[in-house]
Amino acid sequence: MNDWTQGYVSDIEYLPGFYAEQTPVHLDATCLLRGIEPPVAQGQPFTYCELGCGVAETALVVAAANPASSVWGFDFNPAHIARARALADAGKLDNIRLEEASFEELNAGKVSDLPAFDYITLHGVWSWVSLENRQHIVRFIDRYLKPGGLVYVTYNALPGWATVTPMQRMLLMFSTMGHERSDRRIVQSLDRMLQFVEAGAVGISSELLDGLKKERDNGNLAYLSHEYLNEHWSPCFQMDVAKDLSAAKLSFVGTANLLENFPDLSLTGEQRDLLAQLPPAVAETARDYFMLRTFRRDIYMRGPRPIPERRLDQRISEKRLSLVVPPSAISRTVRIPRGEATLNEGFYTPAFEALTEGPQTIGELRDLPHAAAKSAAPREVLGMMVGTRQAMLVVNPVSEDALARVRAFNLAHLSACADEGRSICAMAAVAIGSAVTVRLIEMLAYEVLVTGTAPETETLTQAMWGLLEKRGDRLRQEGEFVVDPEENRRILRESAESILTGALPFWQRVGAI
Repeated sequence: MNDWTQGYVSDIEYLPGFYAEQTPVHLDATCLLRGIEPPVAQGQPFTYCELGCGVAETALVVAAANPASSVWGFDFNPAHIARARALADAGKLDNIRLEEASFEELNAGKVSDLPAFDYITLHGVWSWVSLENRQHIVRFIDRYLKPGGLVYVTYNALPGWATVTPMQRMLLMFSTMGHERSDRRIVQSLDRMLQFVEAGAVGISSELLDGLKKERDNGNLAYLSHEYLNEHWSPCFQMDVAKDLSAAKLSFVGTANLLENFPDLSLTGEQRDLLAQLPPAVAETARDYFMLRTFRRDIYMRGPRPIPERRLDQRISEKRLSLVVPPSAISRTVRIPRGEATLNEGFYTPAFEALTEGPQTIGELRDLPHAAAKSAAPREVLGMMVGTRQAMLVVNPVSEDALARVRAFNLAHLSACADEGRSICAMAAVAIGSAVTVRLIEMLAYEVLVTGTAPETETLTQAMWGLLEKRGDRLRQEGEFVVDPEENRRILRESAESILTGALPFWQRVGAI
């Protein structure tokens, strides 16, 4: 392994992926739930930095969906930055800088003219890099995060991830015996580990082992390599991360998993009473012994500013929500940390119905003319609507210039996803400052509609089929390719009708097309 890798897997690229929790609009929602002022007032330009950005899919979406803001992405792997820059150029983004630099090099000034940042985010970095690199990260934050600025950091968490340690160590140990590429070594290591388990090796969870085999069988070898073969893989307790980040004057604010910010949904009454006896610096880690979170998405701020309690409900009530799922997918039955819950029918049924007509403020939803209109507090409405991924905050005006930028980026991104054989992709949406997820047929529809195809069922069907055939691709059903051209067209025709009546108006509403 080359010295510049510092024990991190670099011979294969990290998987592309968009993470909504990493976007400023979502981070701001968490701040409001916790009664804390977001770093920047809604609608104002911000500076955003992603450390260890990989191929920068999230950073690129943030740039495309927030044209007035400035976005920076850094990664030490030159292949990642080269790929990210190519997409930025193809998508005509002029508000993002992507630089190849390690954390040490950033602190040494390799990249000049860096601004102070409102947001600094790290996804899939902290518990995979060395202690020395964590120290470099803290120094960078201390130097470049604005007062009142926000840091988002994810990591494998203890004690929930403790049972994985023997398995990871065995995989890493066996991988050092070979010199092939990481994706081949992870397969060889897994095969050898299975032999050891069959021979009576202890400490390896059968449930976790089944998960690894499933990932392998699904071809997710890049994920397995980057997750388990890094030399400095080290899950963390929350209080240890908080202590490290305190050197940059950071304080813990909350978790980007919004529903986890509601103790009633996460803990029993007895558990809440026990945690209430503990100081805040201890309580958050103690909570993990009840919830067994294996992965944390934490938010810290440099000088968090509480919103006056008497103003908080008003501030939240002014926030506008847009539905981001089709009406047929709306559900009052939601997954919560303790299992499953059902949202209050008296409030949420008419509230969701109102959102199907268009964006509404939380205050407007609570002013609807029905008896239960005030039965949900503003904070609850924000947390439940956004936390269940059924709505998002509307944060940006939708101008023709902004739409033109978004269309250019989305076309480039969809084309890149098609080249890579991806059947799911994130499309930037300016109104929500984030992205919406689309699958293969919707990807085809978007491309041909943006490039001039008339929004009519048969015209759209033929255009999608033409694009699919031009690329030499076919649709899949139940994992198998649909070979017959007429069957491909039939499936596309059925989808075209729902896209024109459902997806297209939705894309227009959130500013994606």
